[in-house]
Amino acid sequence: MKTKYLRKGLLVLVLGFSLTACQKDDNDPLKIISTQEVVREGQVIVEASYQNELKKMYFILVSPNTAMVTHATDFNPELVNRQYYGKEVIPSEFSHLGRTYSVVGIKSQAFWKCNKLTSIVMPNTITKIGDYAFYCCTELSNVTFSNALEELGYDAFHGCGNLASVDLPASIKWIGSHAFEDCTSLTSLTCRASTPPSIVFVESDFLLSRLQEIKVPQASVDAYKTAWGWSQFADIIVGF
Repeated sequence: MKTKYLRKGLLVLVLGFSLTACQKDDNDPLKIISTQEVVREGQVIVEASYQNELKKMYFILVSPNTAMVTHATDFNPELVNRQYYGKEVIPSEFSHLGRTYSVVGIKSQAFWKCNKLTSIVMPNTITKIGDYAFYCCTELSNVTFSNALEELGYDAFHGCGNLASVDLPASIKWIGSHAFEDCTSLTSLTCRASTPPSIVFVESDFLLSRLQEIKVPQASVDAYKTAWGWSQFADIIVGF
């Protein structure tokens, strides 16, 4: 009898382990199964296709081993209706023609007016987001930034009206003007950098009537309140 129950217990443990092992993290990128390239104006653009998915992602090769996410029209100007949509998880790297490329940035206008994009997850290899990268992504509500992000371009999230909160990593060093202008739902910004990033903010960037707080490291509150650009928001800067 004890042996019978012991076997059942072991079976449950094995099945439980197997199910857990098979579960896919929702933030894991889809598996890329094929790639193809074109050369336009001396730049190599790669289209990456996913297994059993209609989704594709596009990359511009910027060095022998690095790439940036770009828009479908860079690959083919006729793909004007090809949009990123739903939840997009950017891979930290991909392989193309036997070479592995690290994804280090998001090119200017890469997600321009992708109005069906709801969520973006960036790998910790990305250091730069270009100008207008997510311009008018009206349904974008969730952004997971790279922990290595250093630069956030001009108008990067301009017009993302569904974005309610932003959490910038400790690595951020520079934020362009109008980065969050017309983000009409934005009420909370967290900036984890100990040193206030260089900033080109104007009051309209955050629509002060809606932004309720800017959270920064407790030890850096005074530095933010007196830093150029940040000082205009001194009344809503708080420590965490």
